[in-house]
Amino acid sequence: MGEDQYDWEFHQALISACGSKNLLSLHSVLFDKYLHYQMLVLTYRGDEAVQEHLDMFKAALARDEATAALKKHVEKRLEHTLVAF
Repeated sequence: MGEDQYDWEFHQALISACGSKNLLSLHSVLFDKYLHYQMLVLTYRGDEAVQEHLDMFKAALARDEATAALKKHVEKRLEHTLVAF
């Protein structure tokens, strides 16, 4: 299993309890599109992305709202991809 698969599973686990089939479907579509662009730019966000995942994981374990951490993570991914183009 590749790193991207683990990343997808992590994000899926975080949002799976939302109860919205539409949100889960949208996540899948957007994640696939992000991976496509990530492959085109061939860059890796490294430690910054790892820290963002850790922040989301800690928030989820504490049963704290992870929305802010997830929003930051998605925005940073988008920034990174756009800068690379």
